[in-house]
Amino acid sequence: MIIMRYFIGMLLGVVCLLESVTVLAEKSKSDEEWKYGKIVLNSGRQFEGHLRYNLENNVVVLQSGQQMLAFSAYSVESFMAIDTTSGFTQNFFTLPYSDTPARPRLMFFQLVFDGKFALFVREREVSVGSAATHRYPTRLHPNKEGRAFVQDYFVFLPNGNFQKFLVGRNNLAELFSLKGSEAKQVDRYVNKNNINFSRQPDIIRLIDHYINQKSIAQR
Repeated sequence: MIIMRYFIGMLLGVVCLLESVTVLAEKSKSDEEWKYGKIVLNSGRQFEGHLRYNLENNVVVLQSGQQMLAFSAYSVESFMAIDTTSGFTQNFFTLPYSDTPARPRLMFFQLVFDGKFALFVREREVSVGSAATHRYPTRLHPNKEGRAFVQDYFVFLPNGNFQKFLVGRNNLAELFSLKGSEAKQVDRYVNKNNINFSRQPDIIRLIDHYINQKSIAQR
């Protein structure tokens, strides 16, 4: 899988950012419930216990017995969080990213698909009014009235490019450099296959289709 191959050489030469447990724990404050999980550090050390994370500050805190440990994205390779009620597992990886030409910083991304390409999401908190106009998957904040979480998508393509993907027909054409008749085919494919841009399986299916099309065209 593409993300597993990537992590063979990931983060070599990165200087770890050292912060006190107190500072990191303060940054990790969120209204999310504690979940059972496991953290894997860049050093290979692993910790299991109940954890919570804060994507805004890229911090994960783990409680194991009487011990409280906090880590920034600069020391974490990956972590998983399991909802003990539903059994749903979330897998997060640390990747370098920047919205600008500035030097990338390490951030946590949730992996939702790993195949010929990898699809990641990051949740961010917004007002309910803003979420209503957001076409991506959303959920209400569990403890803050009038607040919700929306998901931003990021795609890791076979050519090694890792970038934010604004879900939509025009953005899909831009992602794969589709022009003219190729771009028009996006509309036909979306309509024919009843693609819903608010559903992750449909987004995965759409990206996978165009990666296959590009592979065929390059043979």
